[in-house]
Amino acid sequence: MLRKVYATVFGNLAGRYVAGGYVQFTFRETTPSDKDFSNLVAELSSELRALTSDSGESSFHADSFSLGTDICLVIYQSEKAVACGSFRKHDSETCELKRMYSKYRGAGSYLITQLESCAVIKGYKRSVLSTRKVNDNAVCFYERHGYSKVSAYGKYVHASKSVCLGKSLAT
Repeated sequence: MLRKVYATVFGNLAGRYVAGGYVQFTFRETTPSDKDFSNLVAELSSELRALTSDSGESSFHADSFSLGTDICLVIYQSEKAVACGSFRKHDSETCELKRMYSKYRGAGSYLITQLESCAVIKGYKRSVLSTRKVNDNAVCFYERHGYSKVSAYGKYVHASKSVCLGKSLAT
């Protein structure tokens, strides 16, 4: 259903030009228990553990996922799962991005565009997230996509290793 609404509102933006040519991506809305989503999140957790000594798993609980307010997406390239991400309700106007991971050039940009578009459809006006300061690639990625530092929120208020970022969403 969301895909039909999205296509009507935003058109088909299922591709991205990257060095070497045009790459076709598609996305599928799913749940945290989906095999492709779970496998990609496991890869993300492993990479985060190696980079930061923390997998980030304590910040995302599949059992708290709510179909009415939250979204999980898997991005595919040639039917292969290459990226995943989700958002959950932070407050009535704000969603929080969670478990963003891409292992294919351009898929992360496509993913964040899809997540933000889905958030707008669900009525969110703002997006926030937290990542580790040491994760320079993630911080730079989010800044390139219009995110800037915001006041720490929730469990991150006293987390000196984290940086919180936010962005107003186009409505």
